[in-house]
Amino acid sequence: MFSLQDTTSSLHNSATPMLSENGFIRFEGVRKLLPISDFFEIYRTQTLVAKRQANERTKGNNILRMEQILRHYGIDPADADISAFASKTGAGIPICDDWVAHRGSNEMRQARSLFSKAWIKRYKQLGIDCSWFSNWIALSLEGVQVTPFDANRKELDKIREACEALKESDPAMYLMYALAYGLGLRSSEIQRARFDDLHEDFDGNKLIRIHSPKSGGEYQDRPCDPSWWELIASFKTSNDALIVPVQEDRITREFPSFLRRKCGVVDDRPVHRLRKYCGHRVMRKNGNNAFVASKALGHSSVEVTSRVYVGMPTIQRSF
Repeated sequence: MFSLQDTTSSLHNSATPMLSENGFIRFEGVRKLLPISDFFEIYRTQTLVAKRQANERTKGNNILRMEQILRHYGIDPADADISAFASKTGAGIPICDDWVAHRGSNEMRQARSLFSKAWIKRYKQLGIDCSWFSNWIALSLEGVQVTPFDANRKELDKIREACEALKESDPAMYLMYALAYGLGLRSSEIQRARFDDLHEDFDGNKLIRIHSPKSGGEYQDRPCDPSWWELIASFKTSNDALIVPVQEDRITREFPSFLRRKCGVVDDRPVHRLRKYCGHRVMRKNGNNAFVASKALGHSSVEVTSRVYVGMPTIQRSF
């Protein structure tokens, strides 16, 4: 149980702004506000009513990013209370605005997830004085920059040739390829995938269940290319077995290295490059339908998929 401050008296117990040695304005005074460590624990353990939930891993990463930002401004999350979120630089600029001005929006977007509209509503329900978060709530961030996918026929042919040769020489790495290119899984999802995650719905559609998906929630069922689904299922040893039963380094280091050395992939995230080729293939094979590709990849919205795969549509012959 968390001990939360009485919002009716929090203004009377508010701290006094002080200029610290490092030049940042800090709010100091009587410590009767919620400690930041307790605030983080509330965010980590509470759930939003009727809302898509960030998974435990995502929440943890969001907290780590917020801790990084606070420490940059001389704020120790283990010692400070939530009044520290209202801190300003010596020039009177809110620390969140100062961070964006010098570091951009990407990292801040992760930290600011703690102050989404849904979470602010939840904090208020719990009796937390959200006035200390006003600068973070009002913060204006640029939209997520999405780089359109540029498919390369020569690159894909080289990937296919090198990876298909793995089927006999290195079945485990071949299955990494099959899950990434065939079904569009991320590296972290490849590590967790089990044979009993492969299943069919009432209509016989081939699906894979992704547990603790990036988009939030307990699990996500994604439709699969039947050919690749059946090929992967043919390797099944037992229902609860990992599809790729190897050390994590083989998936996160050795396989990306193989894609760079043998396939000529120059992308910073070689395995993710295969996932994008999967989305490209699924979209093209299904009438340039971004909705189908979005569901196969587990994107949060069709808009995200459309912004990634913006290539020329395929025009059918008229005669």
